[in-house]
Amino acid sequence: MSVGFHRGVLYWLLLLLPTLAVGTGALWLLRREQARLDEQARVASQSRREAIEARARLIAENVELLVGDVQTGLMATLREAPATNPDAFLENWERENPLVGATFRLSRDDRVLRPVAAGGEVRQWVGAWLAAGAPWRGLLQAAKLESEEDRQVRKDVGANVQQVLNTRNSINELASQGQAMKKSVNAGAVPERDGWVPWHDGNRLHVIGWRQIGGSGQVIGVEVKLAAFAARLGDVLPKEGDFANAFALRETGGAVLQSKTYNSSVEVRLTKREQPAVTVPLAPGALPGWEVVGFVSDIEAGRGAGGGFFLVGALLIGTFIVAILSGGSLLLLQARRSEAEAAQKTSFVANVSHEFKTPLTTIRLYAELLEQGRVRDAAQGGDYLRTIARETQRLARLVNNALDFSRLEQGKKKYAREQVDLAVELTRLLDTHAPRLAEAGLALHRALPATPVPLTTDRDAVEQIVLNLLDNACKYAAEGGEVTVTLVPRGKGGAEVRVADRGPGVPVEHRERIFEKFHRVDDALTAEKSGAGLGLSIARQLARGLGGEVRYASRAGAGAEFILELP
Repeated sequence: MSVGFHRGVLYWLLLLLPTLAVGTGALWLLRREQARLDEQARVASQSRREAIEARARLIAENVELLVGDVQTGLMATLREAPATNPDAFLENWERENPLVGATFRLSRDDRVLRPVAAGGEVRQWVGAWLAAGAPWRGLLQAAKLESEEDRQVRKDVGANVQQVLNTRNSINELASQGQAMKKSVNAGAVPERDGWVPWHDGNRLHVIGWRQIGGSGQVIGVEVKLAAFAARLGDVLPKEGDFANAFALRETGGAVLQSKTYNSSVEVRLTKREQPAVTVPLAPGALPGWEVVGFVSDIEAGRGAGGGFFLVGALLIGTFIVAILSGGSLLLLQARRSEAEAAQKTSFVANVSHEFKTPLTTIRLYAELLEQGRVRDAAQGGDYLRTIARETQRLARLVNNALDFSRLEQGKKKYAREQVDLAVELTRLLDTHAPRLAEAGLALHRALPATPVPLTTDRDAVEQIVLNLLDNACKYAAEGGEVTVTLVPRGKGGAEVRVADRGPGVPVEHRERIFEKFHRVDDALTAEKSGAGLGLSIARQLARGLGGEVRYASRAGAGAEFILELP
């Protein structure tokens, strides 16, 4: 391997290793920062969860208190209902109180007396509730047995006989009360009782208040309208502050009790069945099967903040590393290109110097022979003069190429466009250089139109391009024995000049690279030929400066063809 390659590898390692070390250290620091943020998020999450749970328990207690207050108020009104014919009272109460969903009245043997309409919704759920077991039935069965209360009265009376010997009237009164109670029980009278029963029929919850009227044993009752009651529960849930959008009251694992008890964000969470972080069930005596739920989705978002920070940081570090490596690679590549171009330019100067030296040496040699009179006859003198003229033309071409290359590299090339007849100019040019081509072993064939081919272009630039193409044929296609120059006018103006030979052609992989400056096809043929590798590059740049192009094409049979397109 070359010294330049080893030096390039060394430069690359000097760039790569420190960059990777810095990137690894930065990633380690990012990982530590992520761990710190994760710990902060965990502590914040735990604190928030505890606060949510405490607030949920407080909300549950407030809901239970509100349920108790509503039940107390409704039961007080239910006790005010008249013992006889309470239907009018119940109907008016049902109409005026928004918390009363429905009222009913039952006979002593549990027949539904109100509402009267058979098959109604109230009669259906009341019937299902009675079938499930009314709460006062056990109390009625106990009242039909021998009164334990009566026996206790007798026992108390006997135990206190000595204390009431002087109070006979009191003893008689107690005995009378006991006998009255016994008669009442034996007669089937029922004492006054009431209470609240929550009951779920499989579809919805019913909160039922009942009162057993003393004496007749009839039962009147009321069902709480949960929709109206839930509207009051909305005031219990926080709507502002840190706990806004965090709580809802719902049936366990099911839907919410009433949409007015929470805002839209909680509704979306419940609709999506998002798992709450905190659940506090209500007391079975209040709203069985219902719970207060609390959401802490914001904590989960905060917990991912550390990962997001690490991801963004890692992307930035990765971008930084890639930018350093890319920039360093470009600098190294540019340095190597500059080094290669410097070497090529050094070779170019050496080659050009050698190319200049050869015709100058020949010119000097023959000029000295003529000066010293060392010629046999006039014919030999004429040959010497023709040789001097030929080498002078060669030297002029080399100087023009060097000057054109310098101007093109600096962007200072100027074109003097004028109206020319391209057919006439090519005829003159080929007549001038035909002897040189013949000396190189090439037979010149021309295919030029007899009619004028007018064109507005730079005469010297076109001549320089064609000469470079002919020189290329002299160097690399002399063994083919011929070169053909063809001029083809274009229909919409412009023309094509084709220079074709019968040489070895150009390998496929080099057909575009031959137009690069200093590039030469690396094979045995070109290795034997001198030159700087600028002729085709200058030809293409000059053609493009004129608005045209020079391109390569394979020639049918064998050889190469270079096509100059002029606008």
